[in-house]
Amino acid sequence: MFVRRIKRANGQVSIVLVEGYRENGKVKQRTVEYLGTESELTKNDPDAVNKLIEKYRNEQNKKEAFIKLTINLAEKISDRNTLRNYGYFYLDKMYQELGLDKVCEEIQSQTDIEYSIDDCLKFLCFMRVLKPNSKKASLEKGFDFFMEDYEIKIEHLYKSLTLFHEYKNEIVERMHNQLCEKYNRNTEIIYYDVTNYFFEIDEADDFRKKGCSKEHRPNPIVQMGLFIDNQGLPVDFYLYDGNTADCSTLKPSFDDVKHRYASEKVIITADKGLNSGANLGYILSSNNGYIVSQKIRGASKQLKSQVLSDEGWHFNSQHDFKFKEFIREITVPYPDGTKHLHRQKVVCIWSEKYQVKEKNTRDNLLDKIAVLAANPTKFKQSCHTGMKKYIDEFSVDKITGLKSKTVTTQTELNQEKISEDEALDGYYLIVTSETQLSLSEVISKYRGLWRIEESFRITKTDLKGRPVFVRTREHIEAHFLTCFISLTMLRMLELRLKHQYSGRKIIDGLNSAMATELSKDIYSLNRRESVVDELDKILGINFDSRYVRIEDLKRYHSKILKSMYTTP
Repeated sequence: MFVRRIKRANGQVSIVLVEGYRENGKVKQRTVEYLGTESELTKNDPDAVNKLIEKYRNEQNKKEAFIKLTINLAEKISDRNTLRNYGYFYLDKMYQELGLDKVCEEIQSQTDIEYSIDDCLKFLCFMRVLKPNSKKASLEKGFDFFMEDYEIKIEHLYKSLTLFHEYKNEIVERMHNQLCEKYNRNTEIIYYDVTNYFFEIDEADDFRKKGCSKEHRPNPIVQMGLFIDNQGLPVDFYLYDGNTADCSTLKPSFDDVKHRYASEKVIITADKGLNSGANLGYILSSNNGYIVSQKIRGASKQLKSQVLSDEGWHFNSQHDFKFKEFIREITVPYPDGTKHLHRQKVVCIWSEKYQVKEKNTRDNLLDKIAVLAANPTKFKQSCHTGMKKYIDEFSVDKITGLKSKTVTTQTELNQEKISEDEALDGYYLIVTSETQLSLSEVISKYRGLWRIEESFRITKTDLKGRPVFVRTREHIEAHFLTCFISLTMLRMLELRLKHQYSGRKIIDGLNSAMATELSKDIYSLNRRESVVDELDKILGINFDSRYVRIEDLKRYHSKILKSMYTTP
């Protein structure tokens, strides 16, 4: 800041406090405070103006910043929103690291579209993280990102969705290449799982169909298969018709993932829903491997016998946990119709805690059965699969008194089935083609699967990926692409923060970084959560002033974008 003399038309000389700033690369000046006329200031001290000049010169040399505000108490409330978010700066950094700005430039160059595709993708992804809503509501309600004035109309968003669907592979491949370069991505281990998303529509169509909803909803759904790497970073996603069985989604998507992203050999890790003979045969036939969980209750008698045998178990000191492993030979069908003998390692685990959990679940089920036992017709109406496996339905011939299964009129508990299940309480199995892996390695690699389940939860709840408010398949694909990008940016931030904060905590932290405009180009920063301070610390940036000018925030944004992360 410095003092300046300004000669007026009436001959008076005004003394004002001026500061310099940059706008669009140009140096400009603005008046911060009117100090008075020269005649008034020098009335009692002829050297007053020179003293003021020297004072502010010294303060400038000391790099001391002063902000003086004049508040007009008569000013009326306006519709103008003066509260702006700058937490998105960190999302912008992740967006840049993924190379999305560059790929949008390339797409733009191949079209004759006049509006900014990059602005559309940024707006959709940033809003999905910070204030998730429908496309229309997001645009109508708006959300002021500091310094970002998106000139976007609703038709721009819908047209851009069509483009994002068309260029989905190019976008995801660019993200993959950037993650390989900046995050040392390794795709030798890939985790896969399937979930589904409902649509608030009454009638199904060729894509949104009635199926087995994970949320037990009657609405039409679409199936999504998601691949992630060993760091929890998403690799790619695939959508299927709502009535597609989980186990049939692996082959078409894995073919594509292996071709586009993976190394020579991939070990696919999935839960028991993907464990079928056809899937294992397909994985092995393409020279890949697997680590998957195995249903103990649906296993063969021979496998159950091996698991329940007393031989080979190792207990912990408390005797509430035990494990063992063995090799067995199984026959798996290859896609060409041939069958092959295959050596498989089986890891058996028993936990007392899991045993209690399974027993309590079954006891609750039996209690419900007991309530309905007095009225057999209600069994027919309300019985779900879990109940039916413990119930025998029959009728009794009134003359002979013999049981008959021709007509169902009575029920009784299948005690033999209950005893069989009780004997298996607490056991779970992991099977793998990688027989050279130690027991601890198999368990460690399999446990990484929890991150994909958490990714589904984040997408559905924190990012509000459903219900879905677009209709065409192209727009649905593009909607989930923006969810996929948003999830990836969150996971990158989690990784940089060394998993000290959950996705929800990061979102809340970014939303807490708000700046309130006090006067033209002068802002007051709200108290923000610790996650933002931690991000600044990682970046080597100190930004904790209470009051800042617009150029300070611009410099802060620029420092974030230019910062160089070390590999996590």
